[in-house]
Amino acid sequence: MLRYHSIVPEGEALLTQLLGYIHLHEGGSSELPPAVHITEIYRGRNVLYRVECPEGDFTIKHFGRLSLLRRLYYGWTNSSKARRSLLNAVQLLAYGIATPEPIGYAEERSALGGLEDSYYVTRYLAFTGADLQHEARSGEVNESLTRALATFLAELHECGIVHEDLSPGNIPYIYDRAKEEYTFMLVDLNRMHFTATPLSLRASIRNLDRLFAHPRATEALGRAYAEARGWDPAVVQPALEAACDSFWLHRLPKLALRYAQRAEGMSAPTFLRHYNAYLRWRRLRHLCPIGSWQRALHARESAFYTRYLEVEDVRRALAKRENYPHTPLS
Repeated sequence: MLRYHSIVPEGEALLTQLLGYIHLHEGGSSELPPAVHITEIYRGRNVLYRVECPEGDFTIKHFGRLSLLRRLYYGWTNSSKARRSLLNAVQLLAYGIATPEPIGYAEERSALGGLEDSYYVTRYLAFTGADLQHEARSGEVNESLTRALATFLAELHECGIVHEDLSPGNIPYIYDRAKEEYTFMLVDLNRMHFTATPLSLRASIRNLDRLFAHPRATEALGRAYAEARGWDPAVVQPALEAACDSFWLHRLPKLALRYAQRAEGMSAPTFLRHYNAYLRWRRLRHLCPIGSWQRALHARESAFYTRYLEVEDVRRALAKRENYPHTPLS
């Protein structure tokens, strides 16, 4: 059973029509009207579509399938990702924070009330930049973009807005060349919360730790963000650097596993066996009082690091901490 919720007058009829197009497209049907064009923008855990049709130009996010327990939980608590996306979008707009214009969401429920499928629908918006990944990983700092981004982030945090996946792909922007102005927006809104007071320094830093990986980009962002909040850059920058190091070190095993699978076709169990051996060498080296053993263990660790970890040690935080030979960041 499909349920529709919309904040526009024509919402239910519009959502019904749009979901009909998506179902035809996903089912491989040849009955899709000639005037309807569906483009897949992104595919991962979720799928993002652009739908150009007589009714308008829209973006539809089809959320991924859930486990049985999650289907029951989201259905019975009425807390689907699609519903949260709409509610958060409305609240962002009330704060004056830009996000693509929300239309509504649709949910498919089972006879027991479990959530089988869900979709979030907005007006389509063409971004100048849909991803800050280049700025995140590059040492080439765009000062004007960084300052504008820092001002936007400061505004979010002053309003008590916490996007819990504040990553480069979730802050697209539109750049007005004539005015030399950036308008940043938030997307992927299902994981957010709002606080009654501005975020503290600690909470702000924690919210920024996954945004920029490259140390030079982090340094520039920390300096600009501190100025936007009226804080001391000498306090903010080291705190942000430490938080970013911690975040990327925590993610390193997962990223390295993906690299080993992609680059060498290694299975997950094989990589984890090698990685656990590496961890044992490292612990033993730290405990071992004999210098020759320490050097031998360090050499084994360094070889493993160079082969599997260095590519994804994006800040070289592990290399510096453990004194591994490494290629400096450009």
